[in-house]
Amino acid sequence: MQNYTLKNTFPYLSSYLLRFLSVQMIFRIHFVLGILLVFLFSSCSYQKELSIESEKGIIDLSDKIMDSEEVIILKGEWQFFWNKWILPKNIEEQKEFQYVLVPTSWNTYKDPKTGENYPSRGAATYRIQVKLPRNLRKNLAIKIPKIWSANKVFVNQKLIYEAGKMTTNAKEADDVFSGDLLMLEGENAELDIVVQVANPDFFIGGILENFKIGIYKNLLQTKEIKQTWSGIWLGLLFFIAVYHFALFLFRPKQKSTLYFGLLTFFLGVIHLIFADHYFYEYLHLHTSFDSSLQPRFYYGSFFLLFPTAILYLQSLYPREAKKFMFPVSGGLAALSLLFLLLPTYIFLQFIQYLQIVQMVIAILFGVIILGTAIYKKRDETLWQTLGIAFLLLTGIHDGLNTVGISLTSYFDLIQFGFGAFILLQMGILAKRFSRAFNRVEDLTINLEHKVAERTLEVNERNTELEQQSHILEEKNQHITDSIRYAARIQQSILGDKNGLEDLFLESFVLFKPRDIVSGDFYWFTKLIVNEKIHSIVVCADCTGHGVPGAFMTVMGNDLLTEIVINKQVTQPNEVLKLLDEKVEATFRNQNTRDGMDISIINYCHTTRTVKFAGAKNPLYLVEHGTIQEVKGSKHAIGGGKSNYKKRKEKSFETSTFILPPQTTLYMASDGFQDQFGKPKDGQSEIRKFMKKRFRELLLEISKLPISEQENTLNQILEDWKQTEKQTDDILVMGIYVG
Repeated sequence: MQNYTLKNTFPYLSSYLLRFLSVQMIFRIHFVLGILLVFLFSSCSYQKELSIESEKGIIDLSDKIMDSEEVIILKGEWQFFWNKWILPKNIEEQKEFQYVLVPTSWNTYKDPKTGENYPSRGAATYRIQVKLPRNLRKNLAIKIPKIWSANKVFVNQKLIYEAGKMTTNAKEADDVFSGDLLMLEGENAELDIVVQVANPDFFIGGILENFKIGIYKNLLQTKEIKQTWSGIWLGLLFFIAVYHFALFLFRPKQKSTLYFGLLTFFLGVIHLIFADHYFYEYLHLHTSFDSSLQPRFYYGSFFLLFPTAILYLQSLYPREAKKFMFPVSGGLAALSLLFLLLPTYIFLQFIQYLQIVQMVIAILFGVIILGTAIYKKRDETLWQTLGIAFLLLTGIHDGLNTVGISLTSYFDLIQFGFGAFILLQMGILAKRFSRAFNRVEDLTINLEHKVAERTLEVNERNTELEQQSHILEEKNQHITDSIRYAARIQQSILGDKNGLEDLFLESFVLFKPRDIVSGDFYWFTKLIVNEKIHSIVVCADCTGHGVPGAFMTVMGNDLLTEIVINKQVTQPNEVLKLLDEKVEATFRNQNTRDGMDISIINYCHTTRTVKFAGAKNPLYLVEHGTIQEVKGSKHAIGGGKSNYKKRKEKSFETSTFILPPQTTLYMASDGFQDQFGKPKDGQSEIRKFMKKRFRELLLEISKLPISEQENTLNQILEDWKQTEKQTDDILVMGIYVG
């Protein structure tokens, strides 16, 4: 209603304001997603790698002094025994072997007897000996990479790792596409590493990635950082997919958003199946996950990529695309999917050829569509071509790497190709939205001039202008709905705030985001510790608010779940310490001070004991008409690269209390006390609510039943704000222990 009033009063101002709101909303979302992608791909974990390569199956470091952070990469010449699985105790008796370069597929090795390359399917034993420096022989671990088929790893004649079923019969194959990080026992002056590999059915065989030796905690930290970023990248892919699905629901005629969402979703499934994830490790370690499903999900998503890509290009360039293109690519995808219904040992024999045929046809169709569009000078064809070129070049690079043709020292560049492709496609979609709004603007300006020049057409032109304004208002509402959809996603991650009542019957959570999505978050769970029921409750305030703060809340929620539920860490100070380390590690190489202020309690229902620790956030206890503030540490969680060297100065202490009857606990972010407003005493000066006033307020409302306290706090806040905007996200949690 406000927009129409503006238009009637200020015609020019109204049209510009509507256009600004709509265009800015779309570009803001795409800009945030783009910045996140650039931030993700520019982030990496630091790891010192020793550049010495093995010679004649030996890496001799016995006369060297190594930095404890250095990692030994087991690359270079390994002993290679073809068509044999040799036990370590018998390996010295073998006379027939050759030295081969690792990592690379054994398809590239030549049989010294025949001069021909070995076949992709078969069996082999690898061996390498590592003589360790004197200062680096304890607390060692070995990083076993994904070998893509069944394998066994022996260290000093002891079997330490086994994946899949060792067989040369394709019908009995059970390939496992995963690696592991294992700690080596005792003090080792020398490591004798023997790897047995079985590949009865896959089109590529051998060791394709590097084994690594190093201090366990360093390798573990690198692994966790890599898995964290991989998880963020995966979550971002699915978030982008859901976001574009939502755009399609609001604008069904814009089918390009649907097809782009599907492309991103399929890329996410591929990444989920083959990348390093806690999710995938958990499936293999704790469930009866059928490993034969992994290649089916992977290749199924891979085959669906190509017809979806053709549909996407057809939606962008309908005049340049031919009608037969989608039926051809879709038919090939359907045929390929039918092959996935066959037993694994059968479809793996044809899968490589199906991939090549589909890729060649999709590239040919893409070249035809884009080439014609470039010739006709269609909009955004350069961006589109660059995005697809990045994706294809990185895919070809990684494909050649897997068969032993190394163009660079990097193994996995396809994710950067995906990132460039997605960024450019998001730019294309955003620009198309912008162009649509610009056309509306041009039409509006022309109408305004015609109204002034042609008084006889005033009524007709004003009607058309109202229609355009209505369209712009609808588009603006669609974008706002997308943000609200993101808020629902955040709410589903945080869970229902009323769930606190399952832990404490008399409790409340006042949760008021400033910008739809919030940088404050709550977290709680119930655990059984030593046969006693414990409730753990967290109140956290992340850096920023809105979309950036919301991403921090998702990370904080996941890390708390990992630390408390998965790792069973329940001491509040230990939880904060681990949380701080993981947040610092995540942003270690970034020039940022992102983090969070947090308070956490662990309440034992059996003993009425509460343990509290805080990172800049306090705990308030109200008992017998008095309020006590228990302060937390002066350090926040995180803090970024500039404060990283001061980690050792950080400390989080636990305060323990036995609660008397009729005690109320309060935890809160600083949003309530920092809110600007006016008191009811008639003063006109705008001021903050302040911490002292907030503490007195908590004492006052503690006299009320807990069921009324949330509404009372909310009403007092609204009376204080009056016409002022909400300053920050607001979170207040109250628990009454009778």
